[in-house]
Amino acid sequence: MFRLENISKSYGNKEILKDISIEVNSGEAIGILGINGSGKSTLLSCIAKLHPSDSELKLGYVPQENPLFDELKPVDNIRMWTDMNRGQIAMALSLPPLSELGISGFLDTPVKAMSGGMKKRVSLASVLINSPQVLLLDEPFAALDLLAKQDILNYMGAFLKTGGSIIIASHEEEIFNFCNKVFLLKDGKLIDTKELAAQGISYMDMLRA
Repeated sequence: MFRLENISKSYGNKEILKDISIEVNSGEAIGILGINGSGKSTLLSCIAKLHPSDSELKLGYVPQENPLFDELKPVDNIRMWTDMNRGQIAMALSLPPLSELGISGFLDTPVKAMSGGMKKRVSLASVLINSPQVLLLDEPFAALDLLAKQDILNYMGAFLKTGGSIIIASHEEEIFNFCNKVFLLKDGKLIDTKELAAQGISYMDMLRA
């Protein structure tokens, strides 16, 4: 189980996060739904920073913005985040669950020549190569085509089957079908979407609320 309590964050006089607590169990995915500017990215960033660096529970954080160096090849980008050599990286990416990302055949393709979807997969691989138990994913489906989305969903499903846990920040409807629980982040607080759905509030109305 991964749990953090009493997360608060302000920018100047504006409170972005208000005393949030979050818990995710092994093999479970938690979704954080919200419009742009609601604080989803801030919440994930705070979770990553507050998690003790000496904890036995390893955490991996994949931000929304592409962290890759375009002038490098994927394998060289990945090597910046691991002690593995090129051969070990290639082997790890050819085996489940990392093989679900489908990048083994593109390790020497220049990043600048890759599509947005392929860059997203390489970004994921850079974090996942170190076998974290908890994944923080910020808008993992942003600007991806249907095939790329499905490949990433396939990987995430395989990751959960290994006992890993995922916290996803998104405004995409896919998280309702994938996640065990989905919360709406609004006015700095997390609201269980099951409670809203029970009131007959639709997905779009949740975002507008």
